Amino acid sequence: MTILRGMMIGVALVVAALLPAGSAQSAKLQSWRVVLLAGDDSAAVFDNAVDRLTELLQVRPGVELYRLTSDRRLQTTTRALASARNLDGALKGSAAQGCFVFMTSHGTEKGLYLREDYDSDRLLSPSKLDRILDAQCGERPTVAVVSACHSGVFIGRASKGDNRIWLTAARDDRVSFGCGAEFELTYFDECLIDAWPKSQTWRQLFDRTSTCVRLKESELSEKSSMPQAFFGDGVRDLELP
Repeated sequence: MTILRGMMIGVALVVAALLPAGSAQSAKLQSWRVVLLAGDDSAAVFDNAVDRLTELLQVRPGVELYRLTSDRRLQTTTRALASARNLDGALKGSAAQGCFVFMTSHGTEKGLYLREDYDSDRLLSPSKLDRILDAQCGERPTVAVVSACHSGVFIGRASKGDNRIWLTAARDDRVSFGCGAEFELTYFDECLIDAWPKSQTWRQLFDRTSTCVRLKESELSEKSSMPQAFFGDGVRDLELP
């Protein structure tokens, strides 16, 4: 009996060693290509969000970070103008395990406003962003955060594969708030940045962000922006950089 029990314990230990790690461990990537984009310079809130996220992410190991701006005064050799072409270029040529694109600007039901992107008629459509992500990120885990009015249009019209996560500030028929000159950050961006250090996964980040947005909007007695999210089956427990 004792010998049999010992054999059973030994087998259990071997099986446990062969099992895959828990979801939290298996969903952690060691490297990310990150592109942070501010699509308009009519208010400082958009570049403010890029700067705040830069502070959060540039100290994280394995993060390759690029910034894009629509403010020509901020343009440098390492901070190009925000355009579809430059977004594509910033994602190109990376061996990082994952892609993360954060974009904040004004938006319409046709896409995201890019003030300086004359080649694309100042608009990044869901289909164009889709093509960029497909070309440069491929099958790698890919997260796109779109912070703008009507940004849910990207979830409705762009690809939603097993490797994709989409977080948007509003439903496709709703506006979002806080993009005036009197604000430091938009409501969604402020809530997301504040929630980041408290969150481990993208799902936790979205849940905390959307709750925060609802609380802020209730103070305005305005119709809720209703932030939207999509999590592909292969990245449901993906961790933040």
